[in-house]
Amino acid sequence: MPGKFIKAFVVTLGLCAAPALGQSAARQPALSAEQAIQLFEEAGFALKDGRPVNRCGTPSNPRVAFIDLNGDGRAEAHVADVDPRCYGKPGAYFAVLAQEANGHWKRLIGEDGIVSFQRERSAGWNNLSLDAANSACPGLRRFNGTDYGMPTACGTFASAASLASQAPASTPTQATGQINGPLSQDKLFDWDGGQLPEARDLPVAERDALFKAADMRPIGGGKWTGCPEDTSGNSQAEVSLVRDLNGDGRPEAVVLDGGIFCYGNAGAGSTVLTKTAAGGWKVLYTNQGFVSFLASRGTDGFPDIEAGLPGFCFPYFRWNGQEYALIARLDDKGKACDPF
Repeated sequence: MPGKFIKAFVVTLGLCAAPALGQSAARQPALSAEQAIQLFEEAGFALKDGRPVNRCGTPSNPRVAFIDLNGDGRAEAHVADVDPRCYGKPGAYFAVLAQEANGHWKRLIGEDGIVSFQRERSAGWNNLSLDAANSACPGLRRFNGTDYGMPTACGTFASAASLASQAPASTPTQATGQINGPLSQDKLFDWDGGQLPEARDLPVAERDALFKAADMRPIGGGKWTGCPEDTSGNSQAEVSLVRDLNGDGRPEAVVLDGGIFCYGNAGAGSTVLTKTAAGGWKVLYTNQGFVSFLASRGTDGFPDIEAGLPGFCFPYFRWNGQEYALIARLDDKGKACDPF
């Protein structure tokens, strides 16, 4: 059930801030509790006990204003949060989201800083601006027809080397004191393994770079597989998740490959990768089955992983700086178990 925060948010939409310079008035959408939860999660906030927590695992109270950035009379959402211990210059974060036809919210941009909205437009959408006092990466953000993908070092898929100076003042685990602490079976965020919006909208070149790094093989028609021996066509890879999991300013990704020919009863194989400082992708972990990311963390702030396999005894892995090493086998009640 949604927590009191989410219920209050749904009830008090009318208290959100009025549009600012460059924004058009928009009717505030009627949101169900489920849509409000999805909005916060898409904006980058996990939910714990019904309340948002930021990427450092700290409870937060993000502010939401509904605006119209493209003049179509429908509301976009501007989400803003302040936490100097978590975010880069100036200790604030914002996200802008648009509601799709199916009611889901899609993040158009998410970045450390304080944004202002300009009258000038690109592709029919208001330009966004960050100045030097309110961002480590000042400049304009222009709509490119899909999102506010930025041609700057602050872009999610730009050269990660230039992101080092923008890293949060503390990693998620430094902020919460959970480095190599007790294993938690609580999920870092709700995810069923399906393809998330940020992965679906990934540029083709970046998707293909991920497939290559994950040792997937092209099979024609823009399709890839990790099991070319499977001639049934049931083995087909997809990038299912792309987001910053450890708060270092660089994204991680999950490549999921399906089919029982190579993956047996699990029916899938998962590869977890991270964006390197040089701009490439590095494999952190592979397994037969699905992956879930957990609230507890290992070295460098990387979340622990539960490997989703058939049965009732699941292996758990923690990043030790070199690899994701097995640290426990537990059932769904948290008791040690033997899968054999």
